[in-house]
Amino acid sequence: MDPEIDALLVERGIRREDLEHVIAHAEETEDACVNGVTGRYIASYRPGNTTYWVEYDREAGYFRIFRAYSHRMLILENFNTPAKRKETLDWRCLKCGVQLELATVKLTHLEETFATDTPACPSCCRVFVSETDAIEKMGLAEKMLEDK
Repeated sequence: MDPEIDALLVERGIRREDLEHVIAHAEETEDACVNGVTGRYIASYRPGNTTYWVEYDREAGYFRIFRAYSHRMLILENFNTPAKRKETLDWRCLKCGVQLELATVKLTHLEETFATDTPACPSCCRVFVSETDAIEKMGLAEKMLEDK
């Protein structure tokens, strides 16, 4: 991983072990998304109260990390409904091979539930949370709820 990414991980409180767990889980279960343009993978893993996301690629027997981020909101599984707006996405579900579509997904944090439009697999309902959504939108909502 590039030094800038390493510094960002420190700033975000994400350990290398967290990344290793995410990638090991994704490689074992195919619980990941793949970008149709770049060929990179993005995967998540929630070992406790935090969901870690890693965008990576396989390079000569190693994994190259391009970004990593986290959030504490819990994604309520199998509650996805079609979003009102349609959007073409470059990501597809690795397990199903289906292109992600916008879906209205339910999230919860500190006993508050929210609905938001985010990419998800229309077949298995796997949700993709972008770095922007995790850091800006979800981070702000988490902070507002925790400051109550």
